[in-house]
Amino acid sequence: MNLKLPKIKLGKITLREIEEADYLDLFYIGSKMEVCKYLNWGPYKNPNEALFTIREIFLKRPDEGLPIGYSIIMDNKMIGEIDFHTYKKNENSMEIGYFLDPSYWGLGIIRKCIKKMLSIGFNQLGLDKIVLGSLVENERSINTIINSNFKYEYEKMIDMGEEYKLAKYYSFYKSDFKEE
Repeated sequence: MNLKLPKIKLGKITLREIEEADYLDLFYIGSKMEVCKYLNWGPYKNPNEALFTIREIFLKRPDEGLPIGYSIIMDNKMIGEIDFHTYKKNENSMEIGYFLDPSYWGLGIIRKCIKKMLSIGFNQLGLDKIVLGSLVENERSINTIINSNFKYEYEKMIDMGEEYKLAKYYSFYKSDFKEE
């Protein structure tokens, strides 16, 4: 499995592997409660927390058999992140996670990125299944997942740090994937 992610242009959007230099943009995005309220981390209180996340989580992923993850770049800055995480060997599947600066919500950016992640996941990483999950209360994210043609599979309670919340999980199978 080739874990090195290619740099990709999607019109005005560029996907490139996350770098330490992204930490101030990551801090800016991750310090917003509206971004973090549906995630199991944040909000960041200082830039060093964002730098720690890049160094100790994203950049160490290849040691765990996972790709580093993408910075979503637009307007010459990181505006979000999308990545593969949680590999399940018995299913040959990975889960995709993402977040985006709220000033870019509603523009179809994440849907474009998800479509590209499907191609990378099936063609480069050789996965059989790709999973997207969202807290039930995050209707915007669930709509994005459904509009990206993922099919509902199951729900479960997940640890959000201080409490457990219900999340829905959706899947896309390689057998249903057609490159556009």
